[in-house]
Amino acid sequence: MSALEERPITLHADQEHSGLRLAVFVGLFVGYLIGFRLVLFLLETFAPPALLDFAIFLSCAGGLPFAFLFIWGLEKVLKRVWHSGLSIVLDGKGLYIHDRRAGQALDTPTEPAMRWSERMGQTRWYFRPHGYPRGGRERRVPAKWLCLAVELQQDENRLSVFTFMPPDEAGAWVDDPRKEFHPINPAELYEESLRSRLGPPERPMIPNRLLQSRDARFWLAERRRWEYGIELSPADFATLLRYADEAGKAETNPTIN
Repeated sequence: MSALEERPITLHADQEHSGLRLAVFVGLFVGYLIGFRLVLFLLETFAPPALLDFAIFLSCAGGLPFAFLFIWGLEKVLKRVWHSGLSIVLDGKGLYIHDRRAGQALDTPTEPAMRWSERMGQTRWYFRPHGYPRGGRERRVPAKWLCLAVELQQDENRLSVFTFMPPDEAGAWVDDPRKEFHPINPAELYEESLRSRLGPPERPMIPNRLLQSRDARFWLAERRRWEYGIELSPADFATLLRYADEAGKAETNPTIN
């Protein structure tokens, strides 16, 4: 069964939204308090008298690994049940954008934002978030990771989607010429000055030398990704590209009745 014949799939975007990050931050202190009390209880109950003089110190030290384990499990659970409200739904007709975040309309779209049966363009690129002031999710990923992005375009509609991957996982995408991911270096947009590196995380204007280069479309697509791109998990990013590629193959090789 091809991807386009499968039942609807929901791709939840921006999984590490601000509400979840706040909950994890609070959970760190809650987990530490629980860990401290738990270790102290165990020491007072089972430890030999020689260790009781160090009970407070050992409880403080033992609370840290418990807190990290606690927030690790908490984050895993919250990501499954507490979504940002922004999602992409894929079915046999096309691609739908559901935005149920605060202040947005709650009406469920009945028609796809993009249809698989119509021509759909793709622009794919990647970069390493390193060498410039990073903002948002970029600050929370290791500098050696890669950002993979794709912009889908159909008529006047555009959808910019991206994900972050470690180098070994990203290699399956960026090292395969059939995937057509083009490298760019956002550090080229920034001045080589201390003020630029220590300034607020924002993308400078794209200089004319890049707009007049052969990579101009990738730079323009990156600008749009920075402004209103949708972040997906690596697995959901792969699912979206699988659907888009299936649609492209169906268009290239239409069924002859």
